[in-house]
Amino acid sequence: MTSGNDYVLQIKGNQPTLQARIQAAHAAQPTPPGDDHHRHQERRSGRVNTWQTSVYPCHDPALQADWAGLARFVVVVKTVAYQGKTTEHRHCYLTSLATLPAAALAAGIRGHWGIENKLHRTRDVHFRQDTNGIRNPVAAANMAFFNTLALNHLLETVDASPSFAQISFAQNMKEYLMNLKTKSMNLSN
Repeated sequence: MTSGNDYVLQIKGNQPTLQARIQAAHAAQPTPPGDDHHRHQERRSGRVNTWQTSVYPCHDPALQADWAGLARFVVVVKTVAYQGKTTEHRHCYLTSLATLPAAALAAGIRGHWGIENKLHRTRDVHFRQDTNGIRNPVAAANMAFFNTLALNHLLETVDASPSFAQISFAQNMKEYLMNLKTKSMNLSN
């Protein structure tokens, strides 16, 4: 906090006591008053996704001593209704942002999930980056770099869907490589 930066940190299962404190605040008042809650709902592919974001002030001096600048807790409850079944997931956060409304916190948190889902999941699923067996840190960094180049190229030139882009490229590899060679030659002239 001495740098003047703020934080929003997700608390997971490896911090069970802290997670329990945040969930207790949420259980005591699931919908806080005023700007301290935000609800967003989307309907997509037969699913109804609802995100309920609730923000609570932190009045615990012990926690504030452990977490510099800690001002509030954030709880995001994601509910998914699909084919008559409903699932619920609860995500807990700490933040030093004392005045930011729940709607802005919700947008930032969902934006971060988008990065996780679009980039990291794509690398893990399509490029099997987590299971490639590369142990050398330099080689792993180089492979991640080339995976990113390949992914960006596929998304820009083939299709916006990583799955479709990868399949289409594999089925038409010779044609794509010839087009790439032609473009390269035109740029050099």
